[in-house]
Amino acid sequence: MATAKVLHLPRRRQTVRRYLDIVQYAHEKKQGLTSVAKHFGISPATVINASKAFGMTYDQVKQRRSLPEIKLVEKQLASVNDVDPRTMKIIEMYNSPAAPTLEEIGRHIGLTRQRVHQIIREAQGKSPNVTRRTPTLGHWIARCQICQRMRAVAARQPLMTTRSIGQALGIPIWKVYWHLGKLRAQGLVPKHFGHFRSERIIQAIRLYNRDQSLSAWKLGQQLGYKNLPALFRELRRRGFGYLLFPRAKDEVTARKLRFVEADIEQEAWISSKNWGRKTAKRLPRRPTT
Repeated sequence: MATAKVLHLPRRRQTVRRYLDIVQYAHEKKQGLTSVAKHFGISPATVINASKAFGMTYDQVKQRRSLPEIKLVEKQLASVNDVDPRTMKIIEMYNSPAAPTLEEIGRHIGLTRQRVHQIIREAQGKSPNVTRRTPTLGHWIARCQICQRMRAVAARQPLMTTRSIGQALGIPIWKVYWHLGKLRAQGLVPKHFGHFRSERIIQAIRLYNRDQSLSAWKLGQQLGYKNLPALFRELRRRGFGYLLFPRAKDEVTARKLRFVEADIEQEAWISSKNWGRKTAKRLPRRPTT
């Protein structure tokens, strides 16, 4: 027990095994410091650090016949798996059904995201028990908080501009475009969600659908559009015609009949005037007596 207290072993088990090999080689061969360092291709300082890890100097390593510290460390390494407890905990969190992100795992363990990624890559090379995730199109939508919040906003209010989406989520507009592209590629949001850049066209669509008696031309005059019917036709051509509610057929037919009747009356009045003038010119003059 007294020998175990003076051990100053490093945290990494690979380094412990390396130090153990160095001390065993130096104890068996009883060579000098330089020759041992040359045999392992390391510096003499590393050999000194290996001997200090077991609580001894290099001379003590050569002089002592038995090294109980080495046997104790060998038993400890044999009783523990090749993967340290921290790595095992990271793997368990990574394989859990919750599927936390690397950033969340690092925040819980106290490591950076890059270090967690390196540990998982090393564990994947050693053990086949580590699940290999296959993100969708380079982005894991199910684990992305921004994508989930964006889908919730799209379910509540699908007719929004990209700027309004960014303000609602509190993210810059370039992130809105990036995540929208991933969601649209999978068909998880409507194609008109975040398509428009102007609030005025969205207001025009809502007012047009709210009042069935209001024509697109009159609505355009109210909102300051020069040709709102042409914009609506362009929306239908691009496949967004489902956003515009169809008008009632009776009202449309009655409106057309009123225009047709007005045109017929106007043409009849013009033709009557012209006929009177033409017939007056064609009538022969009466002979004068």
